[in-house]
Amino acid sequence: MAIEITNTLRSASIVRVEGTGTYYANISALSTNADETVTSASIKRINWSTNGNITIVRNGNTIATLHNAGEFRGDEWGYSIANNSTSNVVITVTTGGTLFLELSKIASYANSLVGFM
Repeated sequence: MAIEITNTLRSASIVRVEGTGTYYANISALSTNADETVTSASIKRINWSTNGNITIVRNGNTIATLHNAGEFRGDEWGYSIANNSTSNVVITVTTGGTLFLELSKIASYANSLVGFM
């Protein structure tokens, strides 16, 4: 069982979940450092494979129930799943599987120039 969150300053976060269990991608865990405070996150992409099912829940509301294998490319449609975007993401994998989420973030910065080159 594993969850891995990869954050990029002023850009998306990637959440990877592997194996049976319940995993939490908290909004606060999407910050790259103390200069970045994430206030909301919307789901841009989902890739999954499971021999059971995978459920994504935010604030007690089921956002997606996924079976078999597939891909949701909301960013290509100019769309993201923003239901309860200020709430943590709870991912439950039954029987087994792998899930990748790409989350766009709304954040504030302690130093407005942080992350600019």
